[in-house]
Amino acid sequence: MQIKESLKSAPPQFAANSAGGSACWGAGMAAGEEGSGASALKVRVANFRKGPAWNMPTINPNQAENYVWHFASVSGTTAKGQTGPRWTKDGAVPPQSTFTLQLSWTRAVTPAQKILFDESLHAFLALGTIGLRATRGLGAFVCVAAKPLELQIPLLREKGIVIRERTEPSTFRDYLSALKDYSAWFRYDFRKKWKAERPSPLGTSTPRQASALRFRPIKLPDGQFTWLAYEVPHSRVLGPAARATANTPLLDDYTFDGSPPTPSLHKKGY
Repeated sequence: MQIKESLKSAPPQFAANSAGGSACWGAGMAAGEEGSGASALKVRVANFRKGPAWNMPTINPNQAENYVWHFASVSGTTAKGQTGPRWTKDGAVPPQSTFTLQLSWTRAVTPAQKILFDESLHAFLALGTIGLRATRGLGAFVCVAAKPLELQIPLLREKGIVIRERTEPSTFRDYLSALKDYSAWFRYDFRKKWKAERPSPLGTSTPRQASALRFRPIKLPDGQFTWLAYEVPHSRVLGPAARATANTPLLDDYTFDGSPPTPSLHKKGY
């Protein structure tokens, strides 16, 4: 069986090597593990077409979106004031690039496994990302054959994932505008309450801890954009120190409506 999905990227996908071509990989066990065997699934990326040249954003520490771009720009370097090796035009797959994702089974799987795989695949096609800063919305893509998002959200909520959509305004003219908006909520609200240097559901760099909270820009059928935030159950991704800082999902206390927070609003007790 072969599944083909056409994917379009927006915003840019940062990878160690963004050259076109194809690759195969699977989800089998490592050699020598008990019960190890070859993967039942092959994944192939084909028909890559690179989008127009993309100019790297200007890093401005006074803008909300700096919190997203900065960490992508310094990935791979510890030198103060220097950008990393990926912060170049050749280090990212630019917006409007397209490719085809081909999936094929090499052997039969059980019906239960197939159901779980299909659910995971459709969730990835709806809300997945590729590359650096995935939890902050970089590497997002559009799949023309994906199920409508409104059909995916109820299933994800059944799995314990908390989802909050952006409202009033609910649309933005481009992904950069959407990114700027959700960056303000993250930088001037979440990070004011949950500091980066302390364990929390938002993750830390030292010790390394993935974030349970993700922001994701969404391209709408009319060409405009919106965004949403979703939070996975803490027990699935957080270590003991981070889990101990919050007994309930952070998003339980949020509705993303109205103007985004600003530094001045926060100082007044926003």
